Formats: sequence, structure tokens, C-alpha cells
Amino acid sequence: TMIKVASPNIRDEDCAAVVAALRSGQLASGPVARAFEEAFADYNGTAYAVAVNSGTAALHAALDAAGVGPGDEVVVPAMTFFSTVTSVIHQGGIPVFADVSADNFCLDPEDLERAISDRTKAVIPVHYFGHRADMDRIMAIATRSGLAVIEDCAQAHGTEYRGEKVGSIGHFGAFSLFATKHMTSAEGGVITTNDEKFANRMKSFRSHGMEG
Repeated sequence: TMIKVASPNIRDEDCAAVVAALRSGQLASGPVARAFEEAFADYNGTAYAVAVNSGTAALHAALDAAGVGPGDEVVVPAMTFFSTVTSVIHQGGIPVFADVSADNFCLDPEDLERAISDRTKAVIPVHYFGHRADMDRIMAIATRSGLAVIEDCAQAHGTEYRGEKVGSIGHFGAFSLFATKHMTSAEGGVITTNDEKFANRMKSFRSHGMEG
């Protein structure tokens, strides 16, 4: 007997929406994608959401907007999915591993402090299996050290931390919409932010530098 990792709830109205999009002739970014971005930003309590083709791309675009480049260090938790690490490598950065807490399996703030050097540019706390990272302590450390905070929310759609949805606390929130996630578009991802400059940069990044 096969035990499925996930069993997405695909309804007739979802199928009809896909057919309508196909028949519209607009098969790339367009009004449907923009409507999704607006709805997701509203749901997550952020000013902006930028749709991309995967959760990995979401992390990659956020790292670019944060200014991470060759040789810059990014602190990542030692327990996570590959993409948290490989997205840093895609941008030419150096992933630096910090331990996770036994309490929530998320980035340990104390080990984050140990991992920071004068080359550290960003930190990616992962809300693992829907658990919440200790964002108060992580944000305080990041603020003192001048680091960008990219929340990896691939497995935490709808998770809240002190009344705020994850992905709205750091400078960026990166979500996956893969088939096994809480919310799926079969493939896809989305980045949330409250910074218009970051949002515009990520929209340009997903379109190979083109604007408009």
C-alpha cells in the first residue's frame, strides 16, 4: 500500500480556474498572478507579495534583493531542506551552519550569534514543520549585526508568532507552493516583504532584469 506524502484538496472550481487561465491566452505572469500576489500579501499581513516558480527561487530572489553576493556569508540552520542552503550558493554566497534548538527544531539564537562574522550579510531562520523560530531574539541579533532576515516559511503557511504570521516579521518571507505543501499551485513560490524597493527588485530579478 502506498502512503502519500500529501493529498492536495483539488476541487472542481480549481480545475475550472486553470482552464480559464489557459483559455485566456495569458500563460505567463498576468492578471491571475497579480490577483494571487495581492490576496497572499493581504492574507499574510504584508505590503507586497511576489510570485515566482518555486520556493527555491523565492529564497534566491530574496537573497539577491538583500544584496548577498560572492563571498558573503549567510547563516542557515543545520537542519532544513536543501534549498535553504543551495539558494545561498546560487547567489555566490557562503552558507554557515548554526545549530537548531531541541525545543522547536528551528535556528538556535545562541548558536546564531556564534556563527556571525564580519562577512555575514544575512540569516535564514526556517520555521521547520510549522514550528515557529524565536523571531524576537533572532530579529534583535540581526538588528545589532546589520543582517537581512529571510524567513524560510516553506513549511509554515499560516503559522503565527505572537499574533503575526511568519513571513511578515523579517525583511522577507519565502514560501513554497510545491505539491506537498499546505498551500499548493503544483509548482511555485512566493516572497513577502514590506519594502517596496525589495519588491520591485525581486520582480525584476524573476524577469531576468527586465522591468514593466
